[in-house]
Amino acid sequence: MAHVILTGCTGTAGSAMLAQCIKSSKVARISVLSRRPVKQAEGQDKVKVHIHQDFRSYPDSLLSELKGAIGCIWALGISTTQAKPAVITYDYALAAAKAFASLSPVFNFVYISGDGVRMAFGHRSGSILRGHHALTWRKVTRTPGRFTPLFARVKGEAETSLLALRSNTPGLRIWNIRPAFIDESQNPLKDGPDMLAKRLSYRIAPLLRAVWPNGVTPTSPLAAISEDCALKTDSKDEVKARIQGKGVTVEEGDTLGVLVANIGIRRLAGL
Repeated sequence: MAHVILTGCTGTAGSAMLAQCIKSSKVARISVLSRRPVKQAEGQDKVKVHIHQDFRSYPDSLLSELKGAIGCIWALGISTTQAKPAVITYDYALAAAKAFASLSPVFNFVYISGDGVRMAFGHRSGSILRGHHALTWRKVTRTPGRFTPLFARVKGEAETSLLALRSNTPGLRIWNIRPAFIDESQNPLKDGPDMLAKRLSYRIAPLLRAVWPNGVTPTSPLAAISEDCALKTDSKDEVKARIQGKGVTVEEGDTLGVLVANIGIRRLAGL
């Protein structure tokens, strides 16, 4: 059984990843990196929470405890009002991928990116709801245009730079996962305090599921697909044969790099 690393476990996506790995018979150890305690991890024997403040730096003492992990699901999120989004979204992910690449001969870095609408705080351009919280279109792209939102631009740059790391790190495999509207309404797990956003999300989710199902990513399938990516040790050709298809692109290069769009998440999950 495997050892995996998780981040963002107090957020919507990350809490679903933690729940999936806790119940998984394929995962023996879970190392959670968090700035604060994680309630969901309390009483779980196979989970160890490492309180870690600087996600740009990983001391040898921490890396020694992470040694042997074969994958990381990087679900560290950011709101649209946080300062320095490039640092949180780009710098932190790149630093972690570089630091973790040597933890095992083959290491899967699963980066939770984006492929559609998000709940956002405050008034934002491109929103379809106005007010305290809004539903905004923030599709990640690696070819940004003049009007591409900062979040989408930085996430796209992070995807590109993560893939570039493979050229100097043969054992590092990159999975860029692009969920759309993350629907936790059927599996509520989020540990965070923003109950107003949660209630609004629960009202929107059934409407989106009815009128635009391909724009919705249920948390349980997202977590299951992400876990599967983090645990894969098959060769590139074997992985390509199993998952390539609509919504999944196996990137160029000798080392495995995969883009899974939301339609790919849904296809692989049988939705």
